[in-house]
Amino acid sequence: MQKRFCTCGFMVLVDYIMNTNSFAYRIFSAGINAGRKVETCPCCGRPLDIDSLR
Repeated sequence: MQKRFCTCGFMVLVDYIMNTNSFAYRIFSAGINAGRKVETCPCCGRPLDIDSLR
């Protein structure tokens, strides 16, 4: 898993999964509700997208 950050600075963990010919990813909360899969930032509520994470 890789540490990444929302634009607000909240840390999330990204898990990459190998599919047939590509990679998929899952984003997990690293602080509040640690280990829970998330689609929005638990801190600011923004939708999380792999391209917007730092």
